[in-house]
Amino acid sequence: MALLIFKSLSSTNYRFFFMGQAFSNLGNMMKQVAVGWLVYRLTGSALLLGVVSFSREIAAFLFSTVAGVLADRYNKHRLLMVCQSLIAVNAIILALLTITDAISFQTLLALEIVFGLVSGMEMPSRHAFVNDLVEDKTYLTNAIALNSSLFNTARIVGPALAGILIPIIGEGYCFLLYAVASSAVVVIFTYIEYRPSGKKRKGKNFAKEFREGAVFSIKTRHIRFLILFVAGITLIGVSYMVILPVMAAEVFMGDAVIFGYMTSAVGIGSLLGAFFVGARNNVVGLDKLILLGTLIFGLGLAVFSFSTILWLSLLALITTGLGRVIIFTGSNTLLQTIAPEEKRGRVLSFYIMLFMGALSLGSFLIGLLTDWMGAPFALMMGSLGVLVMGLYYAKSLPLLRKRTYRAIKKSELLT
Repeated sequence: MALLIFKSLSSTNYRFFFMGQAFSNLGNMMKQVAVGWLVYRLTGSALLLGVVSFSREIAAFLFSTVAGVLADRYNKHRLLMVCQSLIAVNAIILALLTITDAISFQTLLALEIVFGLVSGMEMPSRHAFVNDLVEDKTYLTNAIALNSSLFNTARIVGPALAGILIPIIGEGYCFLLYAVASSAVVVIFTYIEYRPSGKKRKGKNFAKEFREGAVFSIKTRHIRFLILFVAGITLIGVSYMVILPVMAAEVFMGDAVIFGYMTSAVGIGSLLGAFFVGARNNVVGLDKLILLGTLIFGLGLAVFSFSTILWLSLLALITTGLGRVIIFTGSNTLLQTIAPEEKRGRVLSFYIMLFMGALSLGSFLIGLLTDWMGAPFALMMGSLGVLVMGLYYAKSLPLLRKRTYRAIKKSELLT
């Protein structure tokens, strides 16, 4: 049974994609820890930690509004190759500037904004690409969960490595390792033999295609509900990751090692959640699972907000990781299943757009609230908000189930 999580790797193209994502995710997790620690070392400000995260995510948000049209219109493989190449160049510049002590907060901020723009262009294509690579669509839930498990394995290993390496080699060489990993992704992706769908879409006006996707996402009630729910959870609760350096330094009087432990704890919980969801054979019941994940996430965040004991805080962070992956993997899988193929890229782009917009605004607000009232209070407010969202989801669940299952049956008849 344990091997069920790996069943989607039977697809050769997906195996190469999975391998490339392994390098990308591991390097990116190391980079995020190093960026957070570098910002806090340069500025000593929780607010500026929030500003960096806000700027990066709002850049991704702005570009993702049109990236879905690109994903539906153009070759996703080529788009991903271009984006990964730009990410590698960005990483090389960041590494060289940091190693030579030429980095400043302003330069770091600019590079993170560029990274956000490229990520915004890349994410809708990457999410929709999974559906194209997995030939057997009954494996789609598994492939999405496997991607999540990969991401969260990197969330465990990457921060732990960064926490060990930063005191030894510094942030700059961690960025250099990320640059090498990003370059490896480009090489691995060249081995993917991608054949776009034979369905040729008539070239429409770009704005018209964008508007068509927006109208569909807004007017389709169950899709709108899922997108707005995930955005709400992200705005209220997920931004807690931004202030983990503050918790490590001020509550536990620690350094980058403690910060690495915290981020890795989130990764452990997330990995458990990905394995749990990935072992499922179909999408039926995912809507109930999302509610369970919301309650788990909210309660874990509440415990973390008032705990001053390291082991208890790490257990609470494991719980938050478990809950949030159940929420996001479940929602992503449902959206990919119920969205029509010709609109899937645009639906996912709106999902990602609102996720990134909520994450950017939430990152800024939690940084501001932390500077004003302290990190524990900011986290407690977030946990209460998540639990309220869970109650709202529970109230709306019967209608969501009815509309979602109707859409699932319709998609099964078309395939």
